[in-house]
Amino acid sequence: MGCTGSKGQFETDEGTNDLDRQLLMDRIQELYQFKILLLGAGESGKSTVVKQLRLIYNKKPSKQEMIATGDSLHQNVIDCMKAIIYACEKFGYTFDQEDQKTADLIKDYDEGNRITLEFGKDITRLYNSESCQKAKARDDEFWLLDSCGYYMKNLERFTEIGFMPSEEDCVMARIRTTGIVVSPLESKLPPNKANPDQPKNLLLQMVDVGGQRNERRKWIHCFDDVKAILYIVNLAGYNQVLFEDTTKNRMHESLELLGSVSNNVTFADTPIFLFLNKKDLFEKMILKKDLQHVFPQYSGGKNLETALDFIQQKFVSVMPESKRTLSKGVHFVTGCVKKDIKDAFTEVREVLLQMNEKSIEETVKKIRKEREAVGQKKGFGCA
Repeated sequence: MGCTGSKGQFETDEGTNDLDRQLLMDRIQELYQFKILLLGAGESGKSTVVKQLRLIYNKKPSKQEMIATGDSLHQNVIDCMKAIIYACEKFGYTFDQEDQKTADLIKDYDEGNRITLEFGKDITRLYNSESCQKAKARDDEFWLLDSCGYYMKNLERFTEIGFMPSEEDCVMARIRTTGIVVSPLESKLPPNKANPDQPKNLLLQMVDVGGQRNERRKWIHCFDDVKAILYIVNLAGYNQVLFEDTTKNRMHESLELLGSVSNNVTFADTPIFLFLNKKDLFEKMILKKDLQHVFPQYSGGKNLETALDFIQQKFVSVMPESKRTLSKGVHFVTGCVKKDIKDAFTEVREVLLQMNEKSIEETVKKIRKEREAVGQKKGFGCA
């Protein structure tokens, strides 16, 4: 028989060595620490998903992070306008004298400065010009941030004195990920009568890495002890080009990258969950241009459900057979909608707990036996 007690197996028995007990409890907690790697091509929305999860699990941004986000929103505006201005030049669209002056100032703008209220008005006038709007209508031919419309709509607010970003601003801000960013989160676990020593929280390590090609060589440093991969796909990417290579279709790049990741021997036993992201943009885009120009075999026209099903099958098909049978493994989401991410990630969390339940229980049993052995060796209350 083992140690007796009205609480968990590892609750203090008279004379138990507190240090030994704590070390064993720490080992139990380690079993409930899941490292989740977010992968995907550049601008698929990985960082947006992480930002939403931080908000969902009550990790509010600090004041310093809010200020940095405000700076990023101003830079997002400049990046979008530069892209549109260069597109105008490429397409042969010209500006009047006043707008040309604004365009020249934008091209030479110091990235360390925030946009003033007055300059913001000039930028808005330029953005609404016929040339800029004609160029923006051809945004499938050049790189442009997906949230350009949001930034321009809110530019006047961004330029107000004392501006601090809202929660929505924080989610919408584009901060290009460089290197490796780890976000620790805690998720409450339901009571488990079969395992009274289960900790109160599941510890999640969300590992976000840059998706651009020059960032991918850093991924190998994150591959150890990964419990799952969230592979994020930009659904609107079927009609967009890469930031780092404007000759490459974003969705083609994403498919190739998933094929490479899912067939990597390092992840042979690692489940992959697909988050097919930016569904809101896709729903609008598919009405203007169907998938056939990038996938000649597609014949579903502009039907939304048919198109979504086709893309899902394309991504599932590049994975090895062992990765295709994961229950609840594919989720259509809009990253800027908190409910979408909360619902999808709740399913991911539950599936991961189920997949690891047996191995955790077996390890806990071993630790319990060690605990009993320690107690018997030291003469504590074990019979």
